[in-house]
Amino acid sequence: MPPYKVLVANRGEIAIRVLRAASEVGWSTVAIYAGNDVSHASYADQAIELDKVSRYMDAPYLVDLAKRSQCTHMHPAYGFLSENSTFAELLADASVTFIGPPHETLRIAADKMLARNLATSLEVPVAPGVLVKDVSDVLSFVKTQSQKSRTGTGFPAIIKALDGGGGRGIRIVRQESEIEDAFKRCMGESPSRQLFVEAAKIGPGWKHVEVQIIGDGSGEVTHLWERECSVQRRFQKIVEMAPSSLPRSRVQPLLDASMKMARDLQYRGLGTFEYLVDMESEAWVFLEVNPRLQVEHTVTEEITGIDVVRASLLLSLPGASLKSVVPSAYPSPPPPTSHAIQLRLTAEDPRKTFQLSTGTIKGSEVSWPGGHGVRVDTWLSSAFADEDSWEIGTEFDSLLAKVIVSGETLQEATQRASRALREVRLGQSVKTNRKLLAGIVEHPDWLNGRIDTLWLERNLEEVLTLGAKASRPKSGSVTQLRRGGNGGFPSSISGGSVLIQPGTTFNLALSSSDSQDVALTEKHAITISSIAHNAFPDELSGTLQSSFSSTPMSFHLARSTSVVASASGMFESPNTRLPGHVPCPLTGKIVELHPALLGQGDGLVRQGETLAVISVMKMETVVNAPVSGKVERLGRGVEEGVIMTEGMLLCVLDVEATERARSHL
Repeated sequence: MPPYKVLVANRGEIAIRVLRAASEVGWSTVAIYAGNDVSHASYADQAIELDKVSRYMDAPYLVDLAKRSQCTHMHPAYGFLSENSTFAELLADASVTFIGPPHETLRIAADKMLARNLATSLEVPVAPGVLVKDVSDVLSFVKTQSQKSRTGTGFPAIIKALDGGGGRGIRIVRQESEIEDAFKRCMGESPSRQLFVEAAKIGPGWKHVEVQIIGDGSGEVTHLWERECSVQRRFQKIVEMAPSSLPRSRVQPLLDASMKMARDLQYRGLGTFEYLVDMESEAWVFLEVNPRLQVEHTVTEEITGIDVVRASLLLSLPGASLKSVVPSAYPSPPPPTSHAIQLRLTAEDPRKTFQLSTGTIKGSEVSWPGGHGVRVDTWLSSAFADEDSWEIGTEFDSLLAKVIVSGETLQEATQRASRALREVRLGQSVKTNRKLLAGIVEHPDWLNGRIDTLWLERNLEEVLTLGAKASRPKSGSVTQLRRGGNGGFPSSISGGSVLIQPGTTFNLALSSSDSQDVALTEKHAITISSIAHNAFPDELSGTLQSSFSSTPMSFHLARSTSVVASASGMFESPNTRLPGHVPCPLTGKIVELHPALLGQGDGLVRQGETLAVISVMKMETVVNAPVSGKVERLGRGVEEGVIMTEGMLLCVLDVEATERARSHL
């Protein structure tokens, strides 16, 4: 085999996955990385540092990089430029093989409207939808739908970016007043700034099911069965399973439709054809094509035994065929005899509307599950490097790891998932959705197949409660205490709720609250697990009662004036006693500020108006004004384009100015 060399134009766990597969087939590998985000680079033969994070999206730059490093192939994995037809065409012009569909296929498959047109031409059902250029186009569509609807309304409708994905560029509108803001947010999250609107197939009964397709570019295609991705938050998948919970009779039309479209495209490489399926009727509609490797490819690998990443590499070689690359699935795959589940572990706080949780994860605090039927794909790995910590920031998505489990039955796989989640250890400095995942697979609706795309939204509190219960130590667990003299001191204390101001460091001293001395034979610490807005005094004393010991522990908190977090050096803390002090509710980049905050107009902000728009992981979150008032000033360091820290002062409003203005009327 000639010497092949592949540049992996990605990062994190998926870059590691591709680099490993390429190494196994004997290819030389090149990784790219930015700053300290180097976990994946250790797995490559050669690593090239990018001068800035935005280079991951710079097609001409990456093509030039591939040429200068003498690469024969480019693997985009998922996200970034994986669906960019211009990128694929530039590579073809440079004689570098793009591992994926050719640019002609990408132009159709990656464009949601063109993909819908393809489906329609082949008599595959789609939801009604049209391209829209402005808010009036959306209103016109809704009006037309209302005339056709039995209910007399065109709502709900869903606005989508043509190039959206991963929950980005998607908003549901349920009434006319929501359209303008939803349109604006979707436009801001669309790189091409192109949108369309369609009738929303949501609510009880509608499942998200997708079919994995693989082709060799000659018209030969096969499927690798289907996956179900109905557990979602804000249209982003959280838990996936394969095969789906649908009866086989309901799956077959989806397989047939996918094969029909893939053959028409003469599909090459990996592709996913996605659908919405109504459990309560025979209805189903085509949603979109994802012409690339998917995050959830792992569950397909588990039920078929096929390494789809390896297959994507081999199919890019001259003369490769499905028969030679995936003989077990050609001309059709055998029925699956096992079940697999993927759980996406993310740095998010489900109790704070899934806000990104930033911070540092120490290597000494990380432990992953193992055992039969358990696999973990993660970038929190130091297999070839001496990394002792990883920074979780706002530059990339929140995915920390994918925990994948399999079993002969869904029940066995679910039991294995619960056990695996209990074994995950990531320290306390970064919030994760681990308990949420545990609650999902503990819920009876999961095993009974009663999950739809809005299920999690309806059942979030119940799921979190179940997850907290499932994550507790088993009743037989024993906490070892070291004792000295007549006192007792637990190895750790949890459950204390001490609220301090973000960005301020405190020294914490502990002593026994009784008169007897405690001899400490090892170091002990209290972990502060959450930070909230609080006008904290200079000192605070109190008592902590722990379930580990009958001896109450007193504590004393004192402000340290010498150590301040770097975030608070740029920004300032609000005085939460004052209603006009508005804190930023999440960490992210400020992409838009109210005109009054920019010194425009009369300087007045009305309650409920959009005060700021914060972008986190390419998704925009609106911060509404909690009160009406006249702008006094912005918080220190606040301007469009900066990355704002959660809890810091966004602006100061003179709330009394509004009352004074009213009194003069």
